[in-house]
Amino acid sequence: MHQVLRFAKTAYIETQNLIPLLRDYTNPYSCISRMVKKGELIRLKNGFFVIAEKLENTPVPYEQIGNLLYGPSYISFEWALSHYGMIPEGVYVVTSAVATKSKSYKTPLGTFDYTYLSHSRYAIGIDQKENLAGRYLIATPEKALADLVHLKSKGLEAKDLLVDLIEGRRIDEGDLKNLNKKHLLEIGENYRSRAVRQLINTLGLL
Repeated sequence: MHQVLRFAKTAYIETQNLIPLLRDYTNPYSCISRMVKKGELIRLKNGFFVIAEKLENTPVPYEQIGNLLYGPSYISFEWALSHYGMIPEGVYVVTSAVATKSKSYKTPLGTFDYTYLSHSRYAIGIDQKENLAGRYLIATPEKALADLVHLKSKGLEAKDLLVDLIEGRRIDEGDLKNLNKKHLLEIGENYRSRAVRQLINTLGLL
């Protein structure tokens, strides 16, 4: 690993943070290009990298990368539900809600998908959490489920939605029962979505 990369505090780094570390080099941008060619830096998009050696003994900081790669955004949908243990199968796309245009990045670390939500739908139900890699923004379980239903389960009546959640998406009925109903109602007021209203009706059947 290039000596300057040892001074980076995280496994991910942006060009604007790399340049000060390379102030002794005549052409810092050429130095960055060489580090990419050597595999010391992995480019996820222009100006955003992960430091290969820092990933050797630690988990990939998917949540932090998801927040920083494109935003403002927060982790939601399938990735968040998997994070909370509500989806039993592994999820291989890092899914986020974004307050700007929907976008997708296919990177050497995997795919990062961003889905647009209007401001009123975006702004409620976001938690700040922390792990060994640092802080990140993620939907609450209730918000992640509302986001998912709003975009991927439209047009289903309450009973059909329940079947879709439990049998189609393999979400445990107990997890649905344990959701914070008051918080979900607050989300529903901001969402103004028929699908989210149906979700609230659905949970009333349990």
